[in-house]
Amino acid sequence: MSTTVREVIVEAATRVNLCPQRNPYPGVVENAFRLLKGIISKYNNDNLLVWTQNSVIVPKSNLIHIYDESDYLKGEHNLYFVNTDKLNAYELTEEDYKNDVWAIVEEQPNTLYKVMPVRTEMAVEITYTWYGTPVQEPYPQRYQEMKRYEAMTHVQVRDVAKINSIYVINNTNEQYREHYKLDFVNHTDYDKFSNTSRVYTYTPKSEGEWLIELKPYIYSGAHRLKINYNEAFDIDLNTDLYIPDNYVELLIVALAHKLALMYPRLDEAQMNRLQQEVQVLVDNIRTPRSEDRLLLRNDYFYDGDYTLSQYDLLSRI
Repeated sequence: MSTTVREVIVEAATRVNLCPQRNPYPGVVENAFRLLKGIISKYNNDNLLVWTQNSVIVPKSNLIHIYDESDYLKGEHNLYFVNTDKLNAYELTEEDYKNDVWAIVEEQPNTLYKVMPVRTEMAVEITYTWYGTPVQEPYPQRYQEMKRYEAMTHVQVRDVAKINSIYVINNTNEQYREHYKLDFVNHTDYDKFSNTSRVYTYTPKSEGEWLIELKPYIYSGAHRLKINYNEAFDIDLNTDLYIPDNYVELLIVALAHKLALMYPRLDEAQMNRLQQEVQVLVDNIRTPRSEDRLLLRNDYFYDGDYTLSQYDLLSRI
């Protein structure tokens, strides 16, 4: 069975005396909905909402651009072409000229194209054409950003709210032992690591848009990357929640605690019990049963040249 977001809000409000006869006071539903969205966002960021976890396989690359519906990194007035035939086939307009549109062509790496108006003596209307100029150092910042974008691997993935981990995986049918996990480092520390370090970093560029950076010499041969991430979990008041009962109870109790802080109606002992109940529910979800725990050993991932297989690991027990 499912429950709705509205039912979660009503139940939470009832438990803290804000919903007489299950009819919330004015304004409670609006505030509770806002609080619930914050709770869901936090729990998703904490990897508690297992149903949002997903993964995508991408080609190996040192710069990976993940975007959803909007591609802000591209630049609103920047254009990219494979060759000059594609460039010349683009129909320029007065608006392109007014917007100062720039273009780069893959087969001409050191040329920047801008829009130029053309008007002959006999012409009544102004036409527009591309004007290419060689680019030399120091390069304009906008041009540097365009070249960086051109070098990226672009992958459209829906609703990426958080990146959890990245694995290098073999692109052949060889054994799993060739797979290994990369370590995350902060963006400010990324340049401290050598080009052979098995590390990565990322920066969120906008909602659902991420730039992932990896070192250039962390792998060789036929490999791909597996990116594990959490999807955004968007709700409205009528959203049906097809989630396990323990998660429903967690959302209700966590929201009740937040409402009790916003509308003080409980005494200190009741507040403490409510907070403890939230923590117990979180701990029960976060800690798997012993029979469900995954066996992980450091030497599985760090055994010299990664020659230890899962079979070898289990045989040592």
